[in-house]
Amino acid sequence: MREKQSSTGGQDLPTGPSLPTVKLDTTLADLYRQAAPRTKARRIAQVLCGVNSGLPLSAKFPRNTKYLYQDSPFNTTAAKAPSCPDEKAALTRELAMKYLSLIPQRDAFISGSAPVILFHIDHDDPAKVEHDRAEAEATVSVLASDQKPELVFCAGPADIPVQEKGIDAIAYKLMVDGLEKYDLLVQPDVHWFVNSKDALAKSGLPTPKCEIIDLEGHGGAQRGCCEVCVSGGDGEGNEFVIPAACEGARGQWFAQESERILQKIGQRSLPFVLKNQQTFGGAGTYVVRTEEERGKVVGDLREGVLRKLMSSVTEANAHLRPGALILSDLVDEPIGDYGLTFFVTEEEAEPVFLAASEQMIGEGNAWIGSTINYRRQDELKNKFAKLVKEVAAWLRSHDYVGPAGADVLETASESVMDEGVDADLTRYHIVDLNVRTSGSLALPLMKTHFTGRGLDNASSFSISSKHSRDEFVALFRDDFESGKMCILSWYQDRVSGTSLADVAVGAATPEDLKKEMQRVRDATDEVTF
Repeated sequence: MREKQSSTGGQDLPTGPSLPTVKLDTTLADLYRQAAPRTKARRIAQVLCGVNSGLPLSAKFPRNTKYLYQDSPFNTTAAKAPSCPDEKAALTRELAMKYLSLIPQRDAFISGSAPVILFHIDHDDPAKVEHDRAEAEATVSVLASDQKPELVFCAGPADIPVQEKGIDAIAYKLMVDGLEKYDLLVQPDVHWFVNSKDALAKSGLPTPKCEIIDLEGHGGAQRGCCEVCVSGGDGEGNEFVIPAACEGARGQWFAQESERILQKIGQRSLPFVLKNQQTFGGAGTYVVRTEEERGKVVGDLREGVLRKLMSSVTEANAHLRPGALILSDLVDEPIGDYGLTFFVTEEEAEPVFLAASEQMIGEGNAWIGSTINYRRQDELKNKFAKLVKEVAAWLRSHDYVGPAGADVLETASESVMDEGVDADLTRYHIVDLNVRTSGSLALPLMKTHFTGRGLDNASSFSISSKHSRDEFVALFRDDFESGKMCILSWYQDRVSGTSLADVAVGAATPEDLKKEMQRVRDATDEVTF
């Protein structure tokens, strides 16, 4: 036990709480050394930030244009998007907080003794640069000394000090365009492909039957299309978007392809699920059970979502087919909903099973958190052993080594699946593969921390709060001092005063966990990605 150091963004507590040291069962660095013998002698840095394909996150972190990811802001209709400069600036600032601090802090917490690359939200402001550093350092300060990551801050993806820090290779959560020039643990196209919905549909793994709607070609270059395109964008500040008034080849291509896509969606028999090719944070998934829901989805696509998506397909990324849409069967009456996390090994050994958790989904299918029952993990490991091994083998066949997650629905009876699917697995339906660190990965790695305190259930989730870090800890002081609660990431916006955070909470029983989570919810607001 030790005195907590004061963090940024709030007043010093007169008598700081004494927080227990968090000793993780294992770390990402340990898992890489265990799972990939060829990397043991290499110094691997981890880039764990989110990305956005619609907006730049900072002056040094441009929007992703080649490796397209569709998150909630990307899939927002024009009518719901911020319209005035102040609203747009606030959205960009919030996205930067989430993607450049909140998410990478959360994963840095479990990274172990390895370099973790963090990007400044505003590298030109010395006070903000120091604030970024202080927030991240405060988060990892509770970790055992031999499990603390080496935090490496820089302005943007182009500025990673590889030589200065002796970095041999980079592992990454999402493929940031600016990482292509570095030595990467997994090749960019491979990483993007194995995370795509199309790859899952054709993998031979147990997954709902799908119909793929592919784009034919792409709209071509903005320059040289027509005067409207050359003058720039859709009038909403999105310079890459094909303008509705385009009079050239881009506009003609969009009109033809969009109508063909919408016609296919209109003809699909109900119920079905519409998915974007590559998503992040649970966005881009639309469950359509009724004609009214079909009409709403088609309306959203017409109101700017499809235009933004199709405009993002270029000569540089067309081979990845980022504009494809997937229509899949809806899994009927599932009896179980699981989030599996595991680590894919380099050799044909058993993958490292980490956990089976339950996911909390908010409005619009957005992920908001996870829960885990530690007492059930051995049972669930045996239950899903064959499925996890099949998924890991498929990923290994594409030269992937690293963390992975699978969202799985279980049905009471076997389902008719594509030829080649193992008959023993036809009651399981993989509805998504997240071939990266999952949002709930801290939970299995904190098992001993919680169970050693008689807490056999735990949850991690994101919150928004008007409190500073110190004020929040003071509010739940007993929980923090007992080890029942732990901050996995925290960032306070110095402009608005709002804090975004990830917290882990433990409890003795599932019922107690619900109560503990509600206590936190009552004092905070929900965050979605």
